[in-house]
Amino acid sequence: MNPQLVITVSLPSLVAWIGWLIFSTIRRYKIAKLQADIQNKLLDKVSSSQELLAFAQTEPGKQMLASLKVEQVSPYGRIIGALQTGIIMAFVGIALLSLRHHVQGADEGFLVIGTLLTVLGLGFGTSSVASYYLSKSFGLLDPGRA
Repeated sequence: MNPQLVITVSLPSLVAWIGWLIFSTIRRYKIAKLQADIQNKLLDKVSSSQELLAFAQTEPGKQMLASLKVEQVSPYGRIIGALQTGIIMAFVGIALLSLRHHVQGADEGFLVIGTLLTVLGLGFGTSSVASYYLSKSFGLLDPGRA
């Protein structure tokens, strides 16, 4: 396998992944901090627990408390995200496997990386199908949304 090819592909991928990880962590931190500040301000305004309970039972109170969740990811979003990742990985892996005989000197690398990506893609797809059926059988999916 050509070491230049491995470095050319893996180094930019690693830098992009680290950048994405850093920025998504900062975003989550800022959202959590903002929501904690809002919760603290709300608790400062409330003088008694009965007043807080009365506010939480009103429609605006329910909406505000529901919006204070740190991440609002539906089960459908996570399942579809895993399925999309699986499909993309499988197609990229199949493409690498089909290109391995057409690129001179890179057939071993394309075989290894293509096989790994294809198997990972199939794993993500299988995982999303299993998650859907398990979530459905546990009653975690809202039957009103499809």
